Amino acid sequence: MTKELLISAGIIVVGVIAAVGYWYDFKIPTFEESNNADKAVTETIILPENAAHIYQKIPEVQQYLKELEQLMDVGQAVVPLQADELDAGAAQAQQIVLNDSEFLADTLQGAQLLHNDIMTVRETIVSALDNAYQQRCQQHSCYQTEKYNFVTNTTTRAIVDIEDSVVLAVERYPNMQPDISVRLMHIAQQIALNAPEVKQELTFTPSVKDMSMANVRAALKESPCENSAHLCVAPVFADHQNQRALWAVVDLTDLKLAGAKWAGLGKTTTPACIAERSLQNRVLMEQYCQQDTELEKNGWQLKYRLTGSDGLEIRDAYFHGKPVLRSAKIVDWHVSYQQEKGVKLDTSVESYLQGRRVEFSKDDNENYFFGYNDAMGCPMFSTSAVLPFNGPQIDVINADQAEIAGFSITQDFRNPKWPMACNYRYENRFEFYDDGSFRIVAVNKGRGCGNNALYRPLMRIDMGFAEQETFYQFDQGQWTVWQQEQQYRLPDGGQHGGQQFDFKLVSEADPESGYYIEPDRGQFEAGQRGDHAIVYVTRFKPDEGDRDLLTLGSCCNLEEDGVERYLTPPESITATNLVIWYVPRIQNDTRAGQEYCWADTVVGRYGNLEVQEWPCSVGPRFVPIQITHMQ
Repeated sequence: MTKELLISAGIIVVGVIAAVGYWYDFKIPTFEESNNADKAVTETIILPENAAHIYQKIPEVQQYLKELEQLMDVGQAVVPLQADELDAGAAQAQQIVLNDSEFLADTLQGAQLLHNDIMTVRETIVSALDNAYQQRCQQHSCYQTEKYNFVTNTTTRAIVDIEDSVVLAVERYPNMQPDISVRLMHIAQQIALNAPEVKQELTFTPSVKDMSMANVRAALKESPCENSAHLCVAPVFADHQNQRALWAVVDLTDLKLAGAKWAGLGKTTTPACIAERSLQNRVLMEQYCQQDTELEKNGWQLKYRLTGSDGLEIRDAYFHGKPVLRSAKIVDWHVSYQQEKGVKLDTSVESYLQGRRVEFSKDDNENYFFGYNDAMGCPMFSTSAVLPFNGPQIDVINADQAEIAGFSITQDFRNPKWPMACNYRYENRFEFYDDGSFRIVAVNKGRGCGNNALYRPLMRIDMGFAEQETFYQFDQGQWTVWQQEQQYRLPDGGQHGGQQFDFKLVSEADPESGYYIEPDRGQFEAGQRGDHAIVYVTRFKPDEGDRDLLTLGSCCNLEEDGVERYLTPPESITATNLVIWYVPRIQNDTRAGQEYCWADTVVGRYGNLEVQEWPCSVGPRFVPIQITHMQ
């Protein structure tokens, strides 16, 4: 396995709607939808026709199951990482956690051992640490170890000081999943390569070189993979000549193929060969992941860093010495694809496959939804994250570019083969202005896996100007206090009640101290189509995103963003420390002359292939209340 293959990303999702689940009624987004013309490829669902036990004959699967059985026989439940995935420090850290009772506490259910795998052992990074441990781990060698419980669908994360041979902290994340180990990636590849349905659809015997994205977690509607109930990944076989790809979903919980689907890629002239791109992984890790970077500019003082899976994070921002932001970051990108044309299914009678009841999720127009959750993170930390390209860039914002001058901090995340089909490029951009206002911007530059995608970036904003804050919404001509944790979907188009600002967050001690919140309705940048966002407000809790978050929510259930888990039961939010979650919704567009959230390779004016971009950007602006009152 080459290093390039191990770090290559490009998130692909499988559009198979298969097997045993609960019925959902999905609603199509109410905002503008694209009437994409490039839909010539028939999107076909392939359900597994072979028994799951055929995959147990694969040597890699046999060896894995044999090792698991041997461990169980001696009373152990955790499959460790193999030596080729560990350096000396990681091997030591793994041995420490495998003897730690707290780390292993969930491996037993009564007297029954539960199957667990160590997934990653990495040197820890600053965003994964409490303040209490940051100084210690700057002086000592610390590692972060993650294991996954296949029975309870729980990830356990431990921080280990290998110099003192002690576990510093153990945290559990129910219904969340980590990046998979290299060994499981190889197993997923072999299952996909040996699946009779895959061979039949491809009409040839595929090899590893014909496949990509075997380490990318996927959600599969109406199957055990839905909402990440099982650990699933999505190898893909791209057929660029015919503008289509075969997406395979491998269920690593049951070690079998869950299903497959042919889907269109959209037109592309992207060449098969792409020049090598230097990601400078070691420099990025040492300069931006292992430590905070401090910046003083235009009256602003702040810190920034690259996180393990939450992109670029701004920490402890001050303007002329006054606190503004405690933390701001984009924790996930949810990507959902809509299938408008597919096989005709009779759901009026029950269907069974291999003894399982099969149900399908579709709307009144016979549309399906399928997709995945996309993470951005440090290059040597996450095997499935969209990787940073170079380091954060500091740019000047001139007065002719915006209403007021300032500067921006931008981190580019991209798959190495972008803009080929099924590769992605995102930017995290934070704009700071000379009047004390700021804006958080999520930029999508395509290209993605299809021409009917819905993107949802999850923004987490923890303001820091007051210990006790109160959140207001402008409603029916007046400001109304939110008493409890809740959510609100912004109306499509226009200003809410003719008001520039839909919300404000103020200090309980000083009502003149705080910030108005102005959603993007297309007024910030020409050609943009607005946020169409859902806004959530929750009480601050350290384990709800103050450190790196695992993936939140479902890619494909358009009624859930993942933040809902923090609203149950709703708590009081008056005069307390608050967190704002802002989740825009973006529909891509590939129509000629209407491109949006898209990229392609075209022949340029000098006869060379050039990348053409049609980016989409979303995100709110925060304006100090005192400034607006002085105007």
